[in-house]
Amino acid sequence: MLKYRKENLEAIKYTKEHRKAFKMIEKQLLGHNTWRSYVHDLDKVILHNFLPHDKVKKFHLKTARHHDNKIKKNRNDYIEMIVDWECARYTKPDKPLNAYDTLYKFYPHLENQILPLLKEFNLDHHTEKR
Repeated sequence: MLKYRKENLEAIKYTKEHRKAFKMIEKQLLGHNTWRSYVHDLDKVILHNFLPHDKVKKFHLKTARHHDNKIKKNRNDYIEMIVDWECARYTKPDKPLNAYDTLYKFYPHLENQILPLLKEFNLDHHTEKR
């Protein structure tokens, strides 16, 4: 039944560490955790047991509100996006940028939505990993 668990074990561990960092950064920024931190990327942890990694990744990017996809976004979606970008550098060696640098390197088309929130959270500048 858990056909892909063994081959995706590293991806599951990677995602669990990311989720832990997400909770920490969200609490630092908002002063509390929201339900989003409890379900953030949970689909990936579950689906990696049943599907190949590439299918999980494709599904997640297409259906998660905190990713740049065709799903209409609200303020909380953009905040989740920012927390996701900000915490990735702590657990994902392949993603060393903070939220501000991630915005301008990969998503400059989202500047009007993201920059005001970065300013609100005092994240509107380049920072090195803390």
